[in-house]
Amino acid sequence: MEPVIEYSSPEISGTFLLDSPSGSVAWVAVTDPDEGDTVEYLWTIDGLGPQATATSFVNENFQGSTITLMPRDLYDGRTLTCMIYDSRGASTRATWEIQLAEGIGQ
Repeated sequence: MEPVIEYSSPEISGTFLLDSPSGSVAWVAVTDPDEGDTVEYLWTIDGLGPQATATSFVNENFQGSTITLMPRDLYDGRTLTCMIYDSRGASTRATWEIQLAEGIGQ
């Protein structure tokens, strides 16, 4: 069975607003119904490819990944995608349209 996105910020298919000069954070928290599966994450931005700045986390109930994006003009209007793969080959995804807050771009 595929991994399940239990929580995310922003909400899936919402807008990821880059509004902080120190960077804005997107994250997903997932569960995998198959016991023993490991999960990997691939964050990409359309037209810019894979993003190497993501990190993974594990707590008592969830595992997940976060990414921080700086407020750069080149991100505005693009789509951020987090692909989630388990060790059995099942996958799911979350996507967000990136929007740059007015007056904050670089």
